[in-house]
Amino acid sequence: MKKIIVPVVLLVIGFGSYFALAEQQEPEVISYIKQQGVTIIDSFETPAGLTGYAASVEGQPLSIYLTEDKKYAVIGNLINAQGDDLGQEALYELVSAPQNEKIWQQLDTAKWVLDGDKDAKRIIYTFTDPYCPYCQKLREIAEPYITKGEVQLRHIMVGILQEDSIKKAAAILGADSPEKALQQNIQPADNPTENINEEALANGSLLVEENNLLMEQLGFMATPTSIYKDEKGHVRLIEGMPMRDDIDKLFEQ
Repeated sequence: MKKIIVPVVLLVIGFGSYFALAEQQEPEVISYIKQQGVTIIDSFETPAGLTGYAASVEGQPLSIYLTEDKKYAVIGNLINAQGDDLGQEALYELVSAPQNEKIWQQLDTAKWVLDGDKDAKRIIYTFTDPYCPYCQKLREIAEPYITKGEVQLRHIMVGILQEDSIKKAAAILGADSPEKALQQNIQPADNPTENINEEALANGSLLVEENNLLMEQLGFMATPTSIYKDEKGHVRLIEGMPMRDDIDKLFEQ
């Protein structure tokens, strides 16, 4: 089945005629787009006189705009003279926000290790590989916020970077106190893979494999990948080591 690929420039799809049906009937061009595997979530109005459609294709948000005569659909961004994307807010509210909220719920039920005060209001989920230097750097930046009790990191331990990553992550998750084992990995005075029996290591390995699968299913490619809620309660994510502006958004609310 032919699929629609989001273009760099606007793509216009036109139909010379459409069914002479009632006003509320779905326009033929929108029906055509849906047949190509695009999911239409909802419609929204724009100040440009075009009807917007918030859609998704293969999990990615997509803006579609219907011309007033309902014969043509424009796929892409609709901007004004200031460069504002007129569909960005609607696309987030109708497509990205519900998807991100589902991700948040999945992370809450994943096997994570608490790093910080369990009552800290600021919760940050982060995919962590024991050998990831950027994960260590992120933890160093988080340290003062954790010490003040403002932030709790929830480390979703994965093993993807080195041959020994799964074993080391498994030793943390399989330990009698994963929290203590995590801290040993952060401040490596001891090796968390030592003094752990084979059964605990095997159980930990299963948990790490589940976390690896979750990371893959969510389409995350790098550690750390951090997920948090902004001041409006919207779920946001930062893939890889955060930049300066991202760090401020991540830790300061």
